[in-house]
Amino acid sequence: MKIKFLLIVLVYALTPMAATASEDSSASTILEVVNDFVRNETRHLPGRVIIKSNRPDTRQAPHSCRQPQPFLPAGGRVWGKFSVGVRCQDEATWTLYVPVEIEVITRVVHAAQPVSMGKQLEAQDIVSKEADLVRIPGEVATDPDQVIGKVATTFLASGQPIRTHQLRAPHVISRGQKVRLTATGAGFAVSMEGEALAAAAAGEVVQVRNHTGRIISGIARTGGVVEIKQ
Repeated sequence: MKIKFLLIVLVYALTPMAATASEDSSASTILEVVNDFVRNETRHLPGRVIIKSNRPDTRQAPHSCRQPQPFLPAGGRVWGKFSVGVRCQDEATWTLYVPVEIEVITRVVHAAQPVSMGKQLEAQDIVSKEADLVRIPGEVATDPDQVIGKVATTFLASGQPIRTHQLRAPHVISRGQKVRLTATGAGFAVSMEGEALAAAAAGEVVQVRNHTGRIISGIARTGGVVEIKQ
């Protein structure tokens, strides 16, 4: 009788430990699934991605699952703080959500000194510093080649991350400039003079008034040339 009593006590003592071990194993599996999902979703991002996942509440997943399926909730975005859903695809049907936070650490181009609007940026105007992209609003330049040679469309304060919308390509054609309109095709080539009605960077569409007063659209090229679109 005493032995039977001890066995019952032992069973009750071990049961919570077994449950805890099972919960820890389930939580670890879910975390691994979530982290793999986030790593895959962020593989295109520049720099180093740091993933911080919270331990899931396994009370929402009462039974173990052989086929856990991660997903991004409707309207969700893998950026900053977000949640990843995990649903069980086999007979142990359940769905839970795991809070996740990521940092995207990469080198970001900053203004090394004040840059006035309209200035064409040179190497001495910029400096690269490590930063967390998540904490910087807007699309920023991460490569000096995205910045050097471009023209500032607004004032850039010293130490400010440079955003791509604050830059434009330098104009190769100015408003009012005399340009040469060219058109080529199978067996022919036409060239005439005209006046640009707006400034344009290389590759941009610009309107030109020819000598008869007709307005023609073409593609701005270097050297004061505008290619007529066919």
